[in-house]
Amino acid sequence: MKSQTTVLEAGGLHWATSESVIERTLLGVPGVLAVEASAVSQTATVTYDPNQTSVAQLVGWVNDCGYHCTGSRYLATPRRNRSRPTPTSATSGTQATGAVRMRMAGSAQAVMGHGGHGGSMVDMVRDMRNRLLVAAVLSVVILFWSPIGREVLGFTVPAPFGLRDDVFSLILSLPVVFYSAWIIFFDGAFRALRARTLDMMVLVAVGVGAGWLYSVVVTFTGGGEVFYEAATVLTTFVLLGHWLEMRARGGATDAVRTLLELAPSQAVVLRDGQPVQVPTSEVVTGDLLLVPVRVLLVVHVTGGVGAVKIRPPGRVLSGS
Repeated sequence: MKSQTTVLEAGGLHWATSESVIERTLLGVPGVLAVEASAVSQTATVTYDPNQTSVAQLVGWVNDCGYHCTGSRYLATPRRNRSRPTPTSATSGTQATGAVRMRMAGSAQAVMGHGGHGGSMVDMVRDMRNRLLVAAVLSVVILFWSPIGREVLGFTVPAPFGLRDDVFSLILSLPVVFYSAWIIFFDGAFRALRARTLDMMVLVAVGVGAGWLYSVVVTFTGGGEVFYEAATVLTTFVLLGHWLEMRARGGATDAVRTLLELAPSQAVVLRDGQPVQVPTSEVVTGDLLLVPVRVLLVVHVTGGVGAVKIRPPGRVLSGS
């Protein structure tokens, strides 16, 4: 059976908990043989039967996950273990490697959440920071007017405007639930459930939603023990973890992308004794490359990088 492998770059895949959503959705597409999503590289490697599906259809299914994206091809990495391309069919063989760049459409607000983030990494980190700050400030205030503040911390200041403590906490919790938590957790949980999978977003949404809804019911039925501080503090701590993770991953992702962009687009290969310039995606194992005499950047297996001069009959393991 003829198969092709395509790399879908998913710019909104920032957490490992989101990998199963994409994998489960794409595995349900007729003709898809294997899917491997990676939150580290923000990609999904899909092996499929081109007779049953296409890259355009795969992009549509990713849209169904909530990524709101369009696709455009860009240069693939060198292919391995396939037949040598011919002038009439540069992509013949049992496997072909392509790539699709997923560009997020719409504002960061519209596609935020674990189903897909919009905008640049800087915009996404800023948006997550703003949500975190709102949740942190309001949850501290709610904590003082909660049973913990009254009984444990000894806080005795009455709630403003003559309101009951639970009513005042309810008002302060609204921005936390509907701004800080809604798009991130509840929308992410909805996407996960729609893909028939359970992840951390479902867990957090259930915890925050159950505590907050129970407290709302108690507040509107005469008052009693409420848990607004638990719902808002939980939201704050999870957002803090996501914000720190996003900052760290953003720096690592940018570094990896910069390295990948260093790959040359063309290579000079000896074919039948004649030098031929071909795209690097058409270079196969066993090809003899003509490299100008210059300093090469050799990337060692251990991850170390060093600039060395390569002279005949020197051997290059890899480079760019």
